[in-house]
Amino acid sequence: MEHNNNPIERYNREIKRNNAARGAFQTSEGSESTTSLQNIIYNHITPHETLNEKTPAQAAGIDLLLGQNKLLNLIKLARRLEMMIR
Repeated sequence: MEHNNNPIERYNREIKRNNAARGAFQTSEGSESTTSLQNIIYNHITPHETLNEKTPAQAAGIDLLLGQNKLLNLIKLARRLEMMIR
């Protein structure tokens, strides 16, 4: 079986682009929030061709059943969980 680094290399390029934009933030918290959001979108929102159009989370067996508007539904789910914790 041949090893393929293309997916991780693509992800690393996205991270590098994000890090290049960090200079636009006045605080490290802003850049950290943006990086966290990028990771969430990459893992839970964006389907990947190499994963048969599944997200990495779905491919790992984590399906949050987000429906068609995945980002909005993920935000709503996070808000409900936050309210439960409080």
